[in-house]
Amino acid sequence: MCCIFLTPSNNICNDLFMNPYLLGLHKKKNLILIGGGHSHVTVIQQLAKKPESGLQITLVSENAYTPYSGMLPGLIAGHYSFDDCHIDLRRLCQWAGIRFICSTVKQLDPEEKKIICHQHPSLSYDLLSINTGSRPRQQTIDGALQHGCAVKPINIFLNHWRQWLNSATAKNQTYHIVMIGGGAAGVEVLLAIHYHLYNTSNIRADFTLITSDKSILSAHNTHVQNFFSQHLKRLGIKIISNQKVTAITPHQLLLANGQILTVDFATLAIDAGAQPWLAESGLLCDNKGFIQVNQYLRSISHPDIFAVGDCAAFTPSPLPKAGVYAVRQGPILTNNLIATLTGRSLRPFKPQHRFLSILATGGRHAVASRGALFAAGKWVWYWKNHIDRKFMARFNPTTKDRQEQ
Repeated sequence: MCCIFLTPSNNICNDLFMNPYLLGLHKKKNLILIGGGHSHVTVIQQLAKKPESGLQITLVSENAYTPYSGMLPGLIAGHYSFDDCHIDLRRLCQWAGIRFICSTVKQLDPEEKKIICHQHPSLSYDLLSINTGSRPRQQTIDGALQHGCAVKPINIFLNHWRQWLNSATAKNQTYHIVMIGGGAAGVEVLLAIHYHLYNTSNIRADFTLITSDKSILSAHNTHVQNFFSQHLKRLGIKIISNQKVTAITPHQLLLANGQILTVDFATLAIDAGAQPWLAESGLLCDNKGFIQVNQYLRSISHPDIFAVGDCAAFTPSPLPKAGVYAVRQGPILTNNLIATLTGRSLRPFKPQHRFLSILATGGRHAVASRGALFAAGKWVWYWKNHIDRKFMARFNPTTKDRQEQ
């Protein structure tokens, strides 16, 4: 028996008329989640603990395992295993009692409310949420798609990295590894690669980090910038600042000033871009293809579609592409999806513009900052490790967890 939730009103008929989701609620409503990002795994967990009657939920993800980006540097460095920092979406969905479809999305038709998939028949929805992340805009650099390796999508990066590592091990030479991008992802991943090669392999390499900004980690305070600048130099990693890469060939990088660098493994952590099908669907997007959403995380052009994390452009005030926002949007998204279906009030997402940032330095050592505050040491890494493992444990449910609800 389905429950119908009505908003307080003296005129029930008017309430039903004004909220199309309440009409025909005796039929199951289809909520589809596209993407297994940090927000959606939170939605799945919360709806499993407090199921909503009359609602069929489907997760569509191009991968059965979703990585926790905060643990990627530790995975590359060798501190974590694959299972430590990946969520098994199929298992999570099975535990939560929702349908899981492993497929990429080819097209979205918001007028017909249909999702066209590559490896699955088309799907219809009543309410849709998108949490597909972002990826570096490789198309802005000639040859980057063919000869560069972006840090996102993470699964593709890890495959390329392992393939290169296996091929490099068999040769006796000094390799040239270049990171394009001086933000947190670029610095952490390059330091993780450096740590791995120097501590767990016999591969010799030199390292270069290139940033178009005047300094690395420009979004962080000067204490963080100075610490990592000195740390990179101590490790012999060359920093090239205030320069853009214009082209990548199989073994060379061309900079805007005409300088040419030799490269054997070029990886990119540059400005984020969106998947093309989002803008092609007719959703109102910003100039980079990200879905424009209001304070309720709802599309400003299609009220039956929500978007969160990196794939969304928060219109009240632009947000950096940082995983912390996706994690914090999860509970708000859960509330607003159910509120939309049941006629209750939506909650606004109120982002914190200052948040704790913890950056790994390669080994079991890290730097923490918030605003002007700064701390560094092994204890910071173990603190981060505790936070990350606690987060991951939330999405590794057991049958016992389900029975206790």
